[in-house]
Amino acid sequence: MNTNPKFNIETQTFRFIPSVPVNHEEAISLASGTKAGDYVVVSHEEPRATYVIEPEGAILVHGLSRGEVAELAVQELLLTLGLSLEGLSMESGEMILSFSLGRGVIVEMADKRFADIEFDPRIDAVRITASLHKATILLYDNGKGIVLGQSSRKVSEMAVRHWAEKLDDEGVLT
Repeated sequence: MNTNPKFNIETQTFRFIPSVPVNHEEAISLASGTKAGDYVVVSHEEPRATYVIEPEGAILVHGLSRGEVAELAVQELLLTLGLSLEGLSMESGEMILSFSLGRGVIVEMADKRFADIEFDPRIDAVRITASLHKATILLYDNGKGIVLGQSSRKVSEMAVRHWAEKLDDEGVLT
């Protein structure tokens, strides 16, 4: 296969559970949060991220791609709120991984040759159901795409390589 994909994590969701739940009123007054239904939203400038404080006091972090950076940002928030960092736990959620195959794709042919591939006219791309890797791949005719629904970078990359090889074997890559 002549394809050597280039990968980049665009964003990933992280969920932090502090030992003491974040109080919504304190998040609004001390961290300039905004009430949004049962949630509080806090914007962070450096690094640029958005915190969503859940009803039970856990913190979702959106807009960052590295767990260590998200953890440091949440630690700063907790210290601003006067909360302890002890017992803080983190869960990694789904990511958006972009990639480029470095080759074009004949999307009409890909759609016809594989049962797991469907052309999506709304976005002018093929949607690959990568069930082996528990992900969805959106692939454009220019060979660029994104992986959705997966929380592991390595599994996402394996899914892209797997499908790139299958597409190459079928003569769908240009």
